[in-house]
Amino acid sequence: MNPYLIHGALTAAAQRWPDRVAVRAEGRSLTYGGLDVAADRVAGALAAMGVTVGDRVGLYLSKTVEAVAAIYGILRSGAAYVPLDPEAPAARCALIAQDCDLAALVADERRVQALQGVDGALPTRGIVCGGQAPSGFETWEAVQAGAQAGPAAGVVDTDLAYILYTSGSTGRPKGVTISHRNCLTFVNWACRQLGLRPDDVFSSHAPFHFDLSTFDLFAAATAGGTVTVVPSVAALFPTRLAQWIGSEGVTVWYSVPSALSMLVQYGGLDQQPIDSVRLLLFAGEVFPNKYLEELMRLVPQARYFNLYGPTETNVCTFHEVVDPPTPGEEPIPIGRPCANTRCLVQDEAGNVITTAGVEGELVVQGSIVAQGYWGDPVKTAERFTAPYTYRTGDVVRWADSPQGLLLRFIGRRDHMVKSRGYRIELGEIESALYSHRGVEAAAAVAVPDELLGSRIVAYCVVASGLDEEQLKQLCRERLPLHMVPERIATAPRLPRTPNGKVDRTVLVQEAERLLISSTRSA
Repeated sequence: MNPYLIHGALTAAAQRWPDRVAVRAEGRSLTYGGLDVAADRVAGALAAMGVTVGDRVGLYLSKTVEAVAAIYGILRSGAAYVPLDPEAPAARCALIAQDCDLAALVADERRVQALQGVDGALPTRGIVCGGQAPSGFETWEAVQAGAQAGPAAGVVDTDLAYILYTSGSTGRPKGVTISHRNCLTFVNWACRQLGLRPDDVFSSHAPFHFDLSTFDLFAAATAGGTVTVVPSVAALFPTRLAQWIGSEGVTVWYSVPSALSMLVQYGGLDQQPIDSVRLLLFAGEVFPNKYLEELMRLVPQARYFNLYGPTETNVCTFHEVVDPPTPGEEPIPIGRPCANTRCLVQDEAGNVITTAGVEGELVVQGSIVAQGYWGDPVKTAERFTAPYTYRTGDVVRWADSPQGLLLRFIGRRDHMVKSRGYRIELGEIESALYSHRGVEAAAAVAVPDELLGSRIVAYCVVASGLDEEQLKQLCRERLPLHMVPERIATAPRLPRTPNGKVDRTVLVQEAERLLISSTRSA
């Protein structure tokens, strides 16, 4: 067992608590002993296919016990896992598969067939969970009937563990490369700082291609707790979600604030309290004060932590919310750096700002910082300015508090926004719209929203006959659902500033009016 590698946590948990439930999903479960064996057999099958240290293996599955076993199996083979959004268009997943040159794929039959429809996207080998396996692939049942392999030799903590693809400004998603050391810096800090325990039940709300999921999986294994996957139906209906949290006995919840805001408004927590929860963690967007205050009233026994960090750093700062915030005041701080992490506030010249109240860009240093962007040395050099140093593009300032200086988030320097906890590069939406020959000009803007973070509206100058629904369908075919604009308006021209750039300030104002009129007409 190697404590410097992510999958070492599973090995240790299986040795110490072989009969404890490790993961529950869709009415099924695996103990730590069972998960350990299943992961070893996946590693053995991948090794037999020629997968070796440094390779990338795609994961194209819904959140099931098999998917969790596959993640650990890929890591034990020495490869890095690359989670593909199971709800995204096949064309986007194919783009990712080709970009990182997947050596193998673990997927279900339907998604294997989807990638088969895109030339050069489907790896020649892999594992199929449910259904028929094409040539070069093995079924999950055959893999689990095979031999155990154990962890691959020669893997070290600086090796790649996974790649998470995020929205890219050029219209192509970019892959954030995370090593074992990067991930474990966060996981080990979280276990110590939050006091995670073997009797904890961790909710798994975030999809595997979203960085919040790494806490659910790896912190739970490190602590010896149980991960329980939020059912898709419960995630859509707050009352069902509240019931599910109670029935599962969830003690540690981690999600984007918008999910918790919906739970406050529509979950009926006055009638069905979630008394089992002792830790409420949230990240990914600003939590509106009025919903956080109400949640703290409805769930008074829990401790509340605001966790902050882009995918490139996982979580790099934290703030425990002790007193309910006051509605109307500025949002709660993002806090102070995690252990073994340095946060600097720099002005445009790169000078470090230490004075409270002065805004600058947040720069993060330490082993929590990712290795860079897969296959993109130019963009890597722009953001990763030195070893273990990342320029976030987020504008922050230091603020005085009874706890000392704390960081407050101000906003973004570029056009990247947050909606429903996802980071969205508006340029990628524009690129999708521009792919239609009938679109002459396109611009996407974000309208601030207390509940969702941002609502996305796009404006297009189009050829005659091209309407909003056609443009939305174009986006659905090229983008994940969370990136499809809520409204797409057509206009004879886009407003411009004196220097010829699109006047986004004017467009945001127009978008606000458009959303208001849409609500009234509905």
